[in-house]
Amino acid sequence: MKEFVWVVSIICILLVCVAVLLKYLSENKKYKSSSYGKQSQKSFWKIIFNQGARGEYRTSQLIDKAPFKNKMLFNCYIPNRSGDKTEIDMIMLCQKGIYVIENKNYSGWIFGNEKSKNWCETLKGKKYFFYNPIKQNRSHIKSLEKLLQVGEDKYVSLITFNANANLKKVSTESSGIYVVGYKQLKKFMKKQTDKPDILTDEQIENIYQQLLPGTKLSDEEKQEHVNRIKQQYKK
Repeated sequence: MKEFVWVVSIICILLVCVAVLLKYLSENKKYKSSSYGKQSQKSFWKIIFNQGARGEYRTSQLIDKAPFKNKMLFNCYIPNRSGDKTEIDMIMLCQKGIYVIENKNYSGWIFGNEKSKNWCETLKGKKYFFYNPIKQNRSHIKSLEKLLQVGEDKYVSLITFNANANLKKVSTESSGIYVVGYKQLKKFMKKQTDKPDILTDEQIENIYQQLLPGTKLSDEEKQEHVNRIKQQYKK
C-alpha cells in the first residue's frame, strides 16, 4: 500500500512539473513574439521575476492588441535638460501621435491629481507616497520634444497602473493627459481610433529609428544611470 501511495505521489508531482513546464514554454513563446520580447535584451525568465519589467510586459501585451498599427519602444534612454539621461518606460508611435507611457507597479488604492507633488498608495491600512507620475511624464515629454522637434501637440501623456492598483480618486485637468488602470487600457486604446491622424508613416519610422538606439544601452550604462539617480536623491 505504501509503495502504491508513493508511486501515485511521484506521478502527481511529475504531472504538475510537466504542466508548469508546458505553461512556461507557452508563455515564453508569447513573450518572444510580442513587441516587448522582440526588443528586450532580457530572457522571459528574468522578466517574470522582475516586478517592474513584468508589469511593463503585461501592459505592452494589451497595447499590442490595439486596433491600429503602432511601433513600440521600451526602456528608452534620451538626453534630459540637465545633460544627463532620462528613461522612458514605453513610447507608442502611431498616426494618432506619440504616446509617452509611464507604467506604475503600485497596489491598493491610488489617490492623486495633476497638480499635487506626490500621490498616495493606500495598502493594508498604510499610506505610501510617490512622486506625481504626471509631473514625471511631463518632464519626459519636454526632453523628448527637445530631441525630436516635432511639435508639442503631437504628444499624449499616458500613465498606466497594473492590475493590482485601484484608481480610487485620481483626476486630471489638462488635455492630452490620461491615467488609466490595467482593466481600462484596452477600452482606452479602442477610443484612440476616433482621433484624427497627425503623424504619417514616414514620420513614425523616422522617429522610431532616431529613438531606437536609446533602447540598446548596455547593463553597465543602465546601472550607471541608476547610480546617478540614487546620488541625486541623496543630495
